Amino acid sequence: MRSLPPLKGIIYFEASARLQSFKLAAEELFVTPGAVSHQIQTLEEFIGQKLFIRQHRGIKLTNAGVRYFNRIGLILKDLDQATTDIGFVTKTQKIIISIPPTLLNKWLLPRINYTYLSENDISVVFIDTIEILDLNKENIDISIRYSIEKPTEKHCRLLFKEQMIAVCAPDYIDKPLTHLSAELLSTCTLIETTNRLIQWDLILANNNIKSHPNQSKMYFQNSMHAIEAAIQGLGIAFINRTFVESYLEQGVLTEAIKFSVIQDHIPSYYLVSNYEKMQNPATQLLYKEIESYINDDIVTADD
Repeated sequence: MRSLPPLKGIIYFEASARLQSFKLAAEELFVTPGAVSHQIQTLEEFIGQKLFIRQHRGIKLTNAGVRYFNRIGLILKDLDQATTDIGFVTKTQKIIISIPPTLLNKWLLPRINYTYLSENDISVVFIDTIEILDLNKENIDISIRYSIEKPTEKHCRLLFKEQMIAVCAPDYIDKPLTHLSAELLSTCTLIETTNRLIQWDLILANNNIKSHPNQSKMYFQNSMHAIEAAIQGLGIAFINRTFVESYLEQGVLTEAIKFSVIQDHIPSYYLVSNYEKMQNPATQLLYKEIESYINDDIVTADD
């Protein structure tokens, strides 16, 4: 069983020790000096140590009092922080977003205005997945979906269409290839992400190229790993341009091959919510915040 001191006595002791006065502590706590003195006496009896030396012109901490005050100060500071934290969590609304992992890492996180959300008492929970989750069944407020067909939810905004490019480390090939051929590609390793809707085989077919029987390939489930493999000089990665724009600008990656891409049934990223979820003002605010990140120089559609 815990041997806890009288909590009121702790509060009165801390104020008296900090202010070096029973009178000033009483004024701060809106009680009488006699009440402060009585609580501290009760605390001293509980501890079995004198905490103050009562002097004619005031009070002074004993050695035991100094040690106790130092420990109590840390404990009260932790208690104050714990109370602040739990109070913040209680008043803050958690809005849950499902979003593809690489889009979260390379597009949303660098843009999201955390100060703005904090000022509006909104915290965001991210579920990083490429799967199309049901907003109601999975308790999701907003979803950013990767798909060819436009989602059917009431609130749906096209963020941008996918623009796939082939990239590699600058020293992986002598110079960018101006055309595709099975012979040229046979000397390279092709890197692709398995959950993308446009893959190397579709691009090769679209350019009337039959893949070399011994073509070297490397597969990743997540585009972030495919990008890293390209940066490490392991091959040519087939990647969404949005995810590698900064690497291209920095010269970390270079566009490896110029080729024609598929123009029909292009996958896109959609910002999605439904009528029920959008009745929450916090969900509306976050939806509009993400919507504001749409870049005018990216091909978009009307609402």
